Amino acid sequence: MALLLAIDSSAAASVAVLRDGEELAHWATDDTHAHAEVLAPAVQTVLGEAGVTGTALDALAVGVGPGPFTGLRAGLATAAALGLAWDVPVHGVRSLDALAHAAGVDAFRHGIEEFVVATDARRREVYWAHYAQVGGQPTLLHGPFVSPADEVTPLPVYGAGAGLYPEALRAVPDWETATPSAVGVGQVAELALRRGRGLVPAEPLYLRESDAKVPGPRKRAGA
Repeated sequence: MALLLAIDSSAAASVAVLRDGEELAHWATDDTHAHAEVLAPAVQTVLGEAGVTGTALDALAVGVGPGPFTGLRAGLATAAALGLAWDVPVHGVRSLDALAHAAGVDAFRHGIEEFVVATDARRREVYWAHYAQVGGQPTLLHGPFVSPADEVTPLPVYGAGAGLYPEALRAVPDWETATPSAVGVGQVAELALRRGRGLVPAEPLYLRESDAKVPGPRKRAGA
């Protein structure tokens, strides 16, 4: 039996505890600006609700993005610190894969063989990736990318990116606000570990540079 703690901070922050892919406890917030402050208390909350301790975990799974620089850093730093403290391995999961895993059930039900997942990348762009159903499971074909919405492959789109740019993207009904979640991250990780598949390193997947720049050397007066 696999007991996992999952964290995602690629959009809003969320934390979940899962056993064999089944959710035991879940916490999420819509706030996209306080990841560093809320994640540690949220971990304590979900562990308490699930009735488990950190040292009882078999693994941690963390969404690696793509996503904004600061948010991803908070989630990955939290996962790394907890993994070190509890002596538990930390595995990375592409956050768009987590959203695709959740969307895959709907796509299969409606006979959608290929689809896109898209989330808000700000700057009037979206993070997106192209998936196909293979053996009933979403499989990444292309991406992830960051681009304007009108450059996305013209397929049915799951995720908040479609809700933001309905003039350019063909949103799947009822999925216009969906974002990656810790539950999806944990389910993707559990499935991969159970089937002996590799996961990505627990390192941030940045598709563009941070807005923060290191200042250059100051010029001396009179130079």
